[in-house]
Amino acid sequence: MEEEALKKIFIMSYEGAIPAGFPSPAQDYLEKRIDLNEVFITNELSSFLFESEGNSMINAFIPPRAKLLVDRSITPLNGDIVLAILDGEFTIKFLKKNEFKCWLCAANPKFPDIQITEEMNMKVWGVVTGIFIKPRDVKSCML
Repeated sequence: MEEEALKKIFIMSYEGAIPAGFPSPAQDYLEKRIDLNEVFITNELSSFLFESEGNSMINAFIPPRAKLLVDRSITPLNGDIVLAILDGEFTIKFLKKNEFKCWLCAANPKFPDIQITEEMNMKVWGVVTGIFIKPRDVKSCML
């Protein structure tokens, strides 16, 4: 792996939550620098960044052009958002399973759930551990 890929990314952090409702008094300073790798990446050798397209996961806060952090070392659980390979094509969906069946489910009612059958070739490539969006990319979804 290239040395550049393992660089640490630091950013200033404000200690405390910022209200999305009514404004409240806030501190006038930033507390400390944090390493985004430590906050978002559990295993850097198995973590990859992908860009989403389409609207099938819009209600899971994944608009087109969202950056998805995917970790291949995590065992997928029922309800996880996963990057799956279905018949040779990548797709991002919720994993739904029980002891008898498995589905890949969209987060948009316009898209049907996909029940996985024996005829299909499906493999979970990794589990989505982070979703990064630019507010200006989401703006078009809100209009």
